[in-house]
Amino acid sequence: MNYVKYNRTFVMLEEQNKQFASKESAEVKGYLKVETGNNKGAIRCAVQNLKHFEKGDYIYKLILFGKKGEKTIHTVIGNLLINRYGNGESYFRFSPLDIDGKGNPYHYFTTAIIAAASTVDEKESLHPVLKGVTSNGVEPFQSELFRIDEDIENEDNSEVGNIIDKIDQIVEDLEETVQREKAADENLRGSSETKVDGTSPDETNTIPKEKTVSKKVYNNFYNEYILRSCYHTCQFAEFYEDVTPFDKDKTGARWKKMVNITNLPLVSPGAHYFATQYRHYIFGAKADENGMAVRFFFGIPGRFLDEEQPDGGKSGFTYWQPIRGEGTDDEYRKANQSARNAYGYWIVAIDGKTGNIEEV
Repeated sequence: MNYVKYNRTFVMLEEQNKQFASKESAEVKGYLKVETGNNKGAIRCAVQNLKHFEKGDYIYKLILFGKKGEKTIHTVIGNLLINRYGNGESYFRFSPLDIDGKGNPYHYFTTAIIAAASTVDEKESLHPVLKGVTSNGVEPFQSELFRIDEDIENEDNSEVGNIIDKIDQIVEDLEETVQREKAADENLRGSSETKVDGTSPDETNTIPKEKTVSKKVYNNFYNEYILRSCYHTCQFAEFYEDVTPFDKDKTGARWKKMVNITNLPLVSPGAHYFATQYRHYIFGAKADENGMAVRFFFGIPGRFLDEEQPDGGKSGFTYWQPIRGEGTDDEYRKANQSARNAYGYWIVAIDGKTGNIEEV
């Protein structure tokens, strides 16, 4: 794995245990800033609202967990320093090629845990307080804003095409099911007018029609979930890396690079697939003159090719913009298919009030 080039990633840590919160009314928060380059590494760990123990009954440790084959491995990076208000920032250096002193590189470790350890009882189990995903167990993303590994770039896109084909087939199956149910419903209505023996409704009792019952729908839950996720990300915007991915940006958004793929809230198999392949996505927000968010945006890495458009555009990713230095989107829309290999982002918009997924 290549740790020579400079790389910087942020790992958001999520609360796991309310017992160690300094203020119970607030969440325990934290993040890691991991930097590697020239085969050297450094981790800056910042935490908020951790309970401070005056007598030192507990200390907080940063621990990384991972897999080596079928075996679970871990390494203690170090102890955290926090003040009496429960806030602190600690700095650790490490060797990315041998982070645990046993020959295991950094990318073997995929989970970061901040745990409370008792200094009074050695037999007491560790108490996980914060947890985050550090990587997918693959070589880290390099310093360029957008780069795909050579093995991914040169491999056959048949796997991507197969996934898109499966998604299309699912949609087609659903449409066929709806049509069959509609036809069956129409046949049922027709049978109430003419019986099998040929008698009309006037000659015998008619078949009672079913009463139309209005069923409750739950789409609002998903809209609200997406909106909560968007506003939650905005609240912690300073923890994420600012990026300016486009020369000419139609959205007018302020963009953040997101490396924790699990935080992508959209129900879009294609978006999750390509975000995982490229190991990031971008999140943007556009505010009105009062500073209120009016639109949110998600950008999924991909080239201007049909096989790299998430879900074929059916989940809302219909607008594409090339990255800086790659020209304009209009140039690529006019180009033939073979000339559309420049990298960019497929973008979808979220209405800041309703949570509706919209075209850009």
